[in-house]
Amino acid sequence: MAWHTVQDTLKLTGKSRSQLYRDMAKGLVSYRTGKDERREFETSELIRVYGELNMSATPPRHRKGQSKKGDIPAENPQLEAIQRKLDTLQQTVTLMLEDKSVREAENRQRNEERDQLQAEISRLADALAQEKKRGFWSRLFRPGAE
Repeated sequence: MAWHTVQDTLKLTGKSRSQLYRDMAKGLVSYRTGKDERREFETSELIRVYGELNMSATPPRHRKGQSKKGDIPAENPQLEAIQRKLDTLQQTVTLMLEDKSVREAENRQRNEERDQLQAEISRLADALAQEKKRGFWSRLFRPGAE
């Protein structure tokens, strides 16, 4: 994978400089010190921490593959079919992640509602226990006591 400067990283991730430095300080994103003691970030590390990157902001030198003898030409039909399948898989994964986040939000909401209902049940059970502790005559003649 390629290594990116702080400036390139900001463009790729869409994060602010202060957010990037906070994440480095917390140890959420790792980096290396490159030439002139400048921080550099590996592409895979950025994807791990921030998810999908803004590839239109990637410098052109990183978009080109390194050519070697025997490389498959870009107009190869097999390569194009593989690329289409990869694009489809990426869309599927994106949809699955969105669905997962929606389900997690629904689960959190259900758990909060369940906790509220359990608290209400406990409150009502305590009130019922207190009412049972009161004697017959106090319930009969002093309905508002306690």
